[in-house]
Amino acid sequence: MDAVIYAGSHRKGGNSDHAAELLQEGIRRAGGNAAIHFVRDAHILPCIACGFCDKTKSVTHKKRCAIAHKDQAWELFEPIFTARTILFASPIYFYHLPSRLKTWIDRGQQFWQAHMDKEPWIAELPQRKAHAVLVAGQPSGEKLFEGARLTLKYFVQNFNMALDEPLALRGIDSVGDLKKRQDFESRIIQYAERVWNESH
Repeated sequence: MDAVIYAGSHRKGGNSDHAAELLQEGIRRAGGNAAIHFVRDAHILPCIACGFCDKTKSVTHKKRCAIAHKDQAWELFEPIFTARTILFASPIYFYHLPSRLKTWIDRGQQFWQAHMDKEPWIAELPQRKAHAVLVAGQPSGEKLFEGARLTLKYFVQNFNMALDEPLALRGIDSVGDLKKRQDFESRIIQYAERVWNESH
């Protein structure tokens, strides 16, 4: 897979869904192919801090999570291992990512542990970049995007990825607001084109 886009909104057809579609369009224009995964559509159980991934070590087994067989979290993780780049399109809820997206990210503890244990199947992944478009209704706030940025930064590090500076958009709240801002739409498409061109 060329690229994968994770859309984090709980609301179907909202502004960040549109942002995901614009990212997909930008990558297509640059000559790539991107699949959108809507995190809200997946059944994701919360990490139960059982410690299973701390004790399970293997050079080939990627499912170190005790509850991996009970939900669809792994189906969302799997494209990260083969995509040239990954992107996130997410709204900001109370200065952070929406709960479903954050719940899925929390299940990434298994990859953090594998990374710390230097297991080859994750330690030898190629170095890549991850990217994000963050959409906030709030028009102000010095640290408005900081919580989301830090979480994404340390999540993608587990896959030998560095988080590029997110494209952060403010004042986009009601359904359809992004479609009224052609300047923002153009910035998202151009961001995706740059992402694709730099990933080669």
